[in-house]
Amino acid sequence: MTENAVHASPAAAPASSAASAFAQRHKRGFAIAFVIGLVMAVIAPLQTHYISFWPRLLYWEILMLSGAMIGLGVSEAVKYWGRLASWPWIEVPVTGVLIALPLTLIVIGASGMFFEISSPGSIRFSFNFFVTAVISIAITALNHMLHSKDEVAVALPHAPLPEAPLAEQSRFAERLPLGLRSQPVLALQAEDHYLRVHLGNGQSTLILMRLSDAIAELPADVGAQTHRSWWVAKGAVRSVTKADGRATFTLDHGVEAPVSRSFYKALNDAGWLR
Repeated sequence: MTENAVHASPAAAPASSAASAFAQRHKRGFAIAFVIGLVMAVIAPLQTHYISFWPRLLYWEILMLSGAMIGLGVSEAVKYWGRLASWPWIEVPVTGVLIALPLTLIVIGASGMFFEISSPGSIRFSFNFFVTAVISIAITALNHMLHSKDEVAVALPHAPLPEAPLAEQSRFAERLPLGLRSQPVLALQAEDHYLRVHLGNGQSTLILMRLSDAIAELPADVGAQTHRSWWVAKGAVRSVTKADGRATFTLDHGVEAPVSRSFYKALNDAGWLR
């Protein structure tokens, strides 16, 4: 597409810093899971008081730490997907439910081992899934709340968009509806086989096009790909929120574009995140 490092294939963050950020982010999640397991063993909910304390503690820690391990993979997958980054009230329950799906099977297996419970019927399975989902969503929400406190928002100087509208400077203008071709393009967002074009007047429109093809038609010096599903015009960025090797750009009209870890270093080196 271009030789510019920002537009090239995703640049990997240094292995040590990426590993450190990953470990720091999830170490707290495992610590929370361990503490909740201890609390559950003490209060013995859901009829777990039928067994003595130490087996009960082992039972709850198996469930909580298994949930933390599954949550690690699910949360990373959801964040990498990036489509829910701007809607945490959707991201949190979706993540919790996805965690609960495999964790329910572990709950059933552990219950059989510790309580000699036979394979449950559909009603019992549904109850186990419901309880597991509620606990998973609650822990996910707690982790999300603690993680959000670590984020740092940085206001960037107001950089005007090019004097000539971006859409008029490229072949990409021909892809837009006639009445929108005079508007500068703030960002491109891939949505399945379509591309949502965020425009300077606050409107957006969908066109049938791949993100990579659109980037190839845009001037290389006015924007960059920030995520596998996003391209952003640099002049449209008003502030950036940074945390754990990722970031979120806030653009004109409140549009929020994620910056994935794959593109973070290249964008930072190019001065986007300062």
